[in-house]
Amino acid sequence: MRLGRAAAVGVGAAGGGALYLLERAAAARWRVGAEELVAAGLALPPDIRHHFVSTSDGGRVHAVERGAGPTTVLVHGIMLGVAAWARQLHTLPGRVIAVSQRGHGQSCAGADGFSFDRLAADLSEVLEVLDVRDAALVGHSMGGMIAQLLALSDPDLSRRVRELVLVATAPGPIVPSPLSGLSGLLGAAAVGALAGAERSGRGPLPRSATRWAARMAFGVSPSPPDLELLRQMLDAMSPRALAALVPHLVSFDVRGRLGALSLPVHVVAGSSDVLTPPHTARAIVERVPRARLTLLAGCGHMVMLERPDALRVLLTR
Repeated sequence: MRLGRAAAVGVGAAGGGALYLLERAAAARWRVGAEELVAAGLALPPDIRHHFVSTSDGGRVHAVERGAGPTTVLVHGIMLGVAAWARQLHTLPGRVIAVSQRGHGQSCAGADGFSFDRLAADLSEVLEVLDVRDAALVGHSMGGMIAQLLALSDPDLSRRVRELVLVATAPGPIVPSPLSGLSGLLGAAAVGALAGAERSGRGPLPRSATRWAARMAFGVSPSPPDLELLRQMLDAMSPRALAALVPHLVSFDVRGRLGALSLPVHVVAGSSDVLTPPHTARAIVERVPRARLTLLAGCGHMVMLERPDALRVLLTR
């Protein structure tokens, strides 16, 4: 019995050592500096204009803008930020606006907290204040969920938006229904852990977990600069804000309402996305009367980083 336990301990130690070495090797391979991020087109353009929009509940939303003419509005996913759209801010023609959702970057929550309905109201108020008209509204991941909610809650959105482009997103829970009860428990556990991280001044994830979470978000052969940019965004997320958003992310579901969408909808998904797999994109297309689907082979969840040229072509047709 003692030998068995000793062997188990030895195997566990060896496994832990192997994982440590693997993590260190991955960290060295993925590590890049600021100059490499700039060379890869992942620094924000120097001529962007900054806006700080005061929300009706006392919050603040930061948005960056570049160019003039036909408008594209970009809304990021959870734990990301306007930097995720750096390549689009460099290359998309016309007026390009990237919105930082509350709890991310320089955007702060007001009295209403972090409900998805409140995030949709933030987006509506930004469109109003910046006098956006005839725009393509592009929502990635959680940003796509917010864009769906806004389109469903504002019958007059067509005054400002001509098309929804929903990128790597879902119309309902991304956890399979047999596990929905478990997802609630996991969500509650995550909230507790994140609150502890906020109190201790840590980021939302351990450093090694952040690296692997970044890798999981990509499809085939991501570049080290793309991985590093995502790692930085994940690490910068406020644990408190993330804890407040998790329950709404877990409970989001507009599947029964999508038939009421009247705007044209273009759904873009990666065939290798493990966070919002292609079947979640098809679930939108099947329910929206004027929807079409583009599936990008080998692409993961971070479409704007992995396939910037393909996304630019889709947005400028």
